[in-house]
Amino acid sequence: MHPVMPALKRLAAGGFVRHVATLASGAALAQALPLLFAPLLTRLYSPADFGVLAVFVAWLSNLAVIATARYDMAVVLPEQEADAAGLMRLALGINTALLLLTLPPFWLWHDAIASHLGAPALAPWLPWLPFGVWLAGGVAAWTAWNNRQRRYAANAQGRVVQSLGVSALQLLAGWSGLAAAGLIVSQLLGQLIALLTLARGDVLAGLPWLRGHRRAALALLARRFREFPLINTPHAFVVAFQDSLMLALLAGLSGAAIVGQYALVLRVLKLPAALVGQAVSQVVFRDLAEAAAGGRALSGLLRRAVLVLAALSLLPFGVLMLYGGPLFALVFGPAWHGAGLIAASLAPYFAASFIVGPAFMVPMVIGRQRASFVFVLLGVIVNLAAFAAVYLLQRDAMLAFRVMSVVMTVYFAAYLAWVFRLLRLREHAHV
Repeated sequence: MHPVMPALKRLAAGGFVRHVATLASGAALAQALPLLFAPLLTRLYSPADFGVLAVFVAWLSNLAVIATARYDMAVVLPEQEADAAGLMRLALGINTALLLLTLPPFWLWHDAIASHLGAPALAPWLPWLPFGVWLAGGVAAWTAWNNRQRRYAANAQGRVVQSLGVSALQLLAGWSGLAAAGLIVSQLLGQLIALLTLARGDVLAGLPWLRGHRRAALALLARRFREFPLINTPHAFVVAFQDSLMLALLAGLSGAAIVGQYALVLRVLKLPAALVGQAVSQVVFRDLAEAAAGGRALSGLLRRAVLVLAALSLLPFGVLMLYGGPLFALVFGPAWHGAGLIAASLAPYFAASFIVGPAFMVPMVIGRQRASFVFVLLGVIVNLAAFAAVYLLQRDAMLAFRVMSVVMTVYFAAYLAWVFRLLRLREHAHV
């Protein structure tokens, strides 16, 4: 029998595969919808309109990781439900405080800020950026809360309605001739629809768990989980900013053509794979936290999750590695053959990132976020440095992508080995 099969059976018995299937199917549908709408939207909006949206979403995404000071990530960890509710209140309170803090400067000095960012076309929309960050923070917080409550169907629904809402609203706005305004307003309304979907059950119940928390108790919780704002927030920001830095590096070294090819790879391959992997990691994170609170070993759970992801990644990434160029040319047109070659070169890197995803949840559960942040920061530096060094020496972007892929695959393997070593040491200490 294949070694993965027993792991799959044990996980299925515990509901793991069912929960993963719920979240992953929602994630897959959420990614498929924009691709289905894309041929219509590209005929209703100009490249300049999409350029304004891309810059707006990039800054929204980079700022959203700090919106709740990452206390939302801690919500699944406490054994006591009251502590989890207190963390949820902290996350929502910090998110709202950030909104109130950033609104005045973005409303009063949006022209100066846009000029400083090198994106003057973004100026009219910067006043709305704090609202977008607040909505993204709310979505993240309620996703974590639903994860703790095992409301995986609600999280899947939230992803789908956001994707469908954004796409449908952008289509209507495009027919109305609203240009970039329609794209950005649709983006914000889609986030609002997602937040309402995720929070619907709690709002209808009157949010009873948000009341009755004393300030002293909240302060104790904030200190107890202080690694999340102090360590996990810069960690998440660095990871979110990595693709922006890579695009800037490509633009400086290779020009607009290669940037466009790489951007398509991110849109249709890396981001969807990351979203499905994130769905799996949500389930693993919840189960790891529960096992740790019960004093049980964690290495077996992580090992089984990694085996399942490895089995899921074998066929799609294998096909991509062998036939990336022809596949992209067939689906997107001959002009995008180069993007397929990039995807083929990076397939081992993306597969390794997909498989190792749950391992990044472990340091948050066992209190090793500082070391993990150093490891991740090193990975970002190595990733960008490997590409830049090879390209500058050889002036060959494809060779640079292949070298970067090998380096990052080794890096993810090293990170996984390090996490398993931490778990072995922890388990030996508890014997």
